[in-house]
Amino acid sequence: MTWNDLARPRGAPPGDEAAAARVDNRTNLLVAEYTAIRAVMAQKSAASHALVGAYLTVVAVILGFVVANRADPRLLLAVPVLAAISGITILRRRRDREAANSYIREVLRPVALECSGDDRVFRWDDFYAQQRGSRSLLYEFGLQLVFPLSGFACLFVTLPLLASVGEWLAWLAGLSFLVALISAYVHQNRNHLARSVSGSRALGLRLAWRRGRSGGGRHP
Repeated sequence: MTWNDLARPRGAPPGDEAAAARVDNRTNLLVAEYTAIRAVMAQKSAASHALVGAYLTVVAVILGFVVANRADPRLLLAVPVLAAISGITILRRRRDREAANSYIREVLRPVALECSGDDRVFRWDDFYAQQRGSRSLLYEFGLQLVFPLSGFACLFVTLPLLASVGEWLAWLAGLSFLVALISAYVHQNRNHLARSVSGSRALGLRLAWRRGRSGGGRHP
C-alpha cells in the first residue's frame, strides 16, 4: 500500500484522478510545512547550544584577564548582564520550539490524520515527550542554572570592591537583569515547577506517614 492509497479520501473511487491530484497537492504542502518547521526548530536548538558555548568562552576570557593578567576585578560586572541576556534569549528560543511543537500537534497532525486515515502519523513530539522523562527536565534546569549562578557569583565577588556611584549602578543593573532572568524562567516553567513542588510535598507527606506508623508500632 502506497502513501497515495492512504492519502485518498475515504469513499473516493480509485479512478477519481481530480480528487487524487488534490490530495497529492495537499499532502505535498503538509509535508513541506512540517519539514520547514522541523528545520527551524533544529536551527533554534543549535543556536541555543552555540550561545551557551559562546557565553562560557567569554566568561573564561574575562576570568583569565582578572586572574592571570591581574586586571581590574570589576570587569566581572559585565558577566551578570551577559548571563541575563543569554539566558533570556535561550528561554525565548525554547518557547518558540514549544509553540512549533504545539502547531504540529494541534494543526498539522489533524490534517495528516484526515488525509491518511491513520492516527500514527506525526507522533514524534508526543513520543519524545514521553521518553525524555525527568532527565530532560534536569538538563534544562542545569542549563538555566549556569547563567544566574555565574552572574550572582560575580556580583558577590565585586560587592566589596565598589567605590563609586557608577560602579554601584552597574552592580544594581546586573542584579536587576538576573532577577528578570529568574522571573522569566519561573513564568515559563511554572507548570513544571508546580508539579515538582506538588510531587515533593506528596513524597514528604508519604514519608512522614510511614515514619508515624513505624513510630507508633514501636511505642504502642
